[in-house]
Amino acid sequence: MSNFSDFIGGSGGGSLPVNIVLTKSQTWVPPVDGNICIHVVGGGSGGRGTSAYSTSSGAAGGYCKKNSLAVTTSGSFTVVVGAAGLAATGDSSPSGAGGASTVAGTGLSSTLTANGGAAVSSNSARAAAGTASGGDVNRTGGAGGQFGGGAVGIYGTGEQSETGTQVRNAGSVDSIGP
Repeated sequence: MSNFSDFIGGSGGGSLPVNIVLTKSQTWVPPVDGNICIHVVGGGSGGRGTSAYSTSSGAAGGYCKKNSLAVTTSGSFTVVVGAAGLAATGDSSPSGAGGASTVAGTGLSSTLTANGGAAVSSNSARAAAGTASGGDVNRTGGAGGQFGGGAVGIYGTGEQSETGTQVRNAGSVDSIGP
């Protein structure tokens, strides 16, 4: 009978991959020497609604990936995590744009950048999605719209939300009959 470690590391001495998720801006130092994969996601923009029941949802941030990077404990990285945009209410207030997320540091030839989704300026506007640059993989997020926000695009361009005619009071029935 085999041990689980036989499947992941050859002769029993292997280890599972470790995921480190950074949710705030900081300087990060690798805890061990080795190879890492870096994923960067920009902040999504806020949605917007008015008193007239008209809405527009926020757009997704961009996605950037560095497939493999050799790191040592003597290196360091400056990580900026973009904030989500604030929602807006009222007939004249735009929503907040999502913030850009970046990673720069030892061994990277360029800064990995995932831009945030654009602000929603009016209820009829589709919020533009964030773009990305500097990685081995760079994807644009999905645009916002009336029915749900855009999605981050990990495997391709992000899905955009649906738009269409607003249906008001959909649950009420005025009359039933032939």
